[in-house]
Amino acid sequence: MKRASAYAVLATELEAFRLLPWHVLEMHVRAVPTSKTVDVEGEELQLEVRVSIEETRQQTLKITAVAFGPSHLQMERLEESVMVAKHETIHAPQ
Repeated sequence: MKRASAYAVLATELEAFRLLPWHVLEMHVRAVPTSKTVDVEGEELQLEVRVSIEETRQQTLKITAVAFGPSHLQMERLEESVMVAKHETIHAPQ
């Protein structure tokens, strides 16, 4: 797996999910993870994105993206996540 290229794909996927409206993200919490195959510099990567409720913070969701590499000899895996707070729960510094 070309890690730098795979990381760029993961970052793009996370950003796309991060920009979704809150109610759409909430629907992903109850759904199975989204999965798709993408070509990254001639290698097929399996991307999986799941959304879960962050246990330690109220009104916060965790978006996790995982890329699985094409190797059959060893497990190639790259994972990144981002936290998203519900807009109304974000408070400006005082």
